[in-house]
Amino acid sequence: MATGEKVPTDQISGKFDKLRRDAYLDKRGIDPHQPFQLDLLLPDLNDSQRFIPNDYARSSLFTARNKREARRVLQHEKLFHLHEGQGISLVYTGIELRAEDDELVWLQIMHYAKHVPLGEPFEFSVKDLVRDLGWAKNGRYYDKVRESISRLKANEVLVLNDKAYGKSGAISLIDKYSAINDSEGKLTQYRVWVDPNLIVLFAGNTFTNHSWETYRSLSPVARRLADYIESHKQPFPLKLDRFREMCGSTSKTVYGWRRTAREACAEIEASGIAKCVQLHTDDSIYVVNE
Repeated sequence: MATGEKVPTDQISGKFDKLRRDAYLDKRGIDPHQPFQLDLLLPDLNDSQRFIPNDYARSSLFTARNKREARRVLQHEKLFHLHEGQGISLVYTGIELRAEDDELVWLQIMHYAKHVPLGEPFEFSVKDLVRDLGWAKNGRYYDKVRESISRLKANEVLVLNDKAYGKSGAISLIDKYSAINDSEGKLTQYRVWVDPNLIVLFAGNTFTNHSWETYRSLSPVARRLADYIESHKQPFPLKLDRFREMCGSTSKTVYGWRRTAREACAEIEASGIAKCVQLHTDDSIYVVNE
């Protein structure tokens, strides 16, 4: 670069963001310049848990909209976050992701990913993934998995957390993949890479762990409520309208959404995730963990 030539502002900002992320990791004993394996942060000796970054769990990244509604295509759109206004925000580009399938598929893929250094490839078959999701082993669910993996690849998520690492950098939920086809041309075996920058979303105990068997059995709305409850040590009362935004619901009536929320509360209680979960007359969901 010629003497006196100005450095573009976005280039300076990008370098500053990287320095801040590196410093954040270094303070937590993670060398930002060396490969890091997630299972060092996510101990789970019997593989019964799945993990999600808190900044994803507390947002509308995975919606719980009616499955009959077409998925939206978002272009650099700011998503709802429970702590928006407190220095935390998400910007998303890609096809809308949903709790009913994409969230489960991603959590299971991240479970596979934790056994290798971030950025290194790992492999799984469509049949293995369907089995580990607890879905029926038939063509419909094999296709469902393939479609979800495509959506998880074709997106970009940018997280800003001023209290921690600054900007995460633009991350796709799946960085890239290659696959083997069967005789009919359908993908059967995947080799997947996960972006190493995801480490900033997990470092510093900033993730939520779910009991996999319990979590995957919940309805999509109840699963979003579980994301809220289990990502907070002491869950504050959750306003009904904010829970609706977190789910990305387009429910037209307050009465209908109240009924849906009550059903989700009953599911959470029955699952044992919390001792008592109730929607009160002030249109807030109250949680008692013990």
